Amino acid sequence: MAEIASLQRLTSIMRGQPLAVVAIDVAEIDLKVRAFFEKNPADFAVLLDRDRAIARSWKISALPSTVVLDPELSPRLFVEGDLDWSRPDIVTTLKALYPAGASAGGK
Repeated sequence: MAEIASLQRLTSIMRGQPLAVVAIDVAEIDLKVRAFFEKNPADFAVLLDRDRAIARSWKISALPSTVVLDPELSPRLFVEGDLDWSRPDIVTTLKALYPAGASAGGK
């Protein structure tokens, strides 16, 4: 829950910046995920990895894990475990990955 809340704060801080947050829920029941996000709304997409195929392909072994991609969709940062994504030093690091004029999601 803390990770989702900090990602929500990050989306507010980075509004207008070329950053997109997408959460991927791994191997949980759809109804459970839906109920969680009804109680804890988020302004970003939440995808379901029902069979862990995405987690396996990205070699995710612990949850939460976060992969930060650059504008060309290349992995630039990998974080395993909880992190407060709204910390000023983290926001500064992310802004450096997305310089002015870049677009999230590639060329």
